[in-house]
Amino acid sequence: MVELGVADLAAYSAAALLLGFAGQRLAAVRANRGDLVQRYACGFAFCMGVALVTRAPGLVAATGPTGIASGLLLLVGDVMKIGAVSLLVLVALLLQARGSDPLVVRARLRRWSVPATVVPLCLVLLFCGAHATHQGGELMVRGDGRWFLVGYNLLFAGYSVSCLVVLVGVLTHQTRLAAGNLLRTGLRLMTLAALVGALWSAWALDDAVRLIAHSSQSDSEDTLSNILGALCTGLTVSGATATVWGGTRWGARITAPARWLRARRRYTALEPLWSALHSAVPGIALGEGAGAGRRPALRDAEFALYRRIIEIRDGQLALRPYVHAEVADWVTQAVGGPPCGARYGGPPHGALVEAATLAAALEAGRAGRRACDTTAAVACVTQPVPGPGTVDAEADWLIQVTEAFGGAAAVAEVRRRAVAELAGRD
Repeated sequence: MVELGVADLAAYSAAALLLGFAGQRLAAVRANRGDLVQRYACGFAFCMGVALVTRAPGLVAATGPTGIASGLLLLVGDVMKIGAVSLLVLVALLLQARGSDPLVVRARLRRWSVPATVVPLCLVLLFCGAHATHQGGELMVRGDGRWFLVGYNLLFAGYSVSCLVVLVGVLTHQTRLAAGNLLRTGLRLMTLAALVGALWSAWALDDAVRLIAHSSQSDSEDTLSNILGALCTGLTVSGATATVWGGTRWGARITAPARWLRARRRYTALEPLWSALHSAVPGIALGEGAGAGRRPALRDAEFALYRRIIEIRDGQLALRPYVHAEVADWVTQAVGGPPCGARYGGPPHGALVEAATLAAALEAGRAGRRACDTTAAVACVTQPVPGPGTVDAEADWLIQVTEAFGGAAAVAEVRRRAVAELAGRD
């Protein structure tokens, strides 16, 4: 009884959360009827909420020890789950096709609607072909009927997991493109929800194994399945509403540890570039906690990252008189053409040129040789940060510069060429 109580609590709580979310999305759909993403999200929440209720052990037990009602609840619940994951794939396709030709988008949606329609019909046919009977909380099958029910479970698990894998791929790509921290947090939560959902769907294989061995399966979700469903629901709703609750005071407190960890990782990633600049210009260090190799306290990581960015920019300014005007041409020659695209590219040359500029300036600074005269120094400054001038944008850009500074062959070639030119002057 205790186990059933836990399962029921998980199922009904998750269902209530999903149905409430569906109501919220419905209001958004009414405000903008052309927003298909909101419409499909509303449909997903409603279908999954109904599925959780129909498979709850308490409701199934209330149908009585025998009869077709429990089998019908199982079928309705699974069909609603299939509908829910199909709608998630439609959401994924819409996110993936943003900016594409509307005709192409409609064609993709139509193509996906075929399996989304055929799979539920196949589930109904397989379930009816099994001729299952309900007895004491179990669905019993005889003879070859068990293979119909095994096929039912395999089709349900395979289709659900494949849909969620598609969703994970799209969400992972969208997370890389996301501009704001809250949006990235929401997408990561939804990616985690999809992974938990895949595990939840794959749990149906347990029923297939039991059918093969004993010709029976449970007529309701077990405790683990309902807990996975509740966890998936919580992550889904949290991810979908992250941009709303993340802006509140308690939301900021909840997300603070993740922000601190991200800031400290970025702080550490900038260490090689900062150390090189600090060795040339020790005066850039601000405060006692700015030594090389020191990691800031977690709560201080955001401020430490901000300070490190300022120190790197101060170092760049101090090296301006040593910036060589021909570095961009040297980089082009080193890579055999304009380094556009890829990780360090982009017009005109991106982080690769900035890293090479710093490498050449550091060599000139060590030799005490100005590569540009005072009047030309302003024209030789490094590339500006692309995008909005936020701490996150600065950090992401300087991390690319740091990686190029320490690992790009073109930067090593520019450094060698700068050293050779300085030696020639001597």
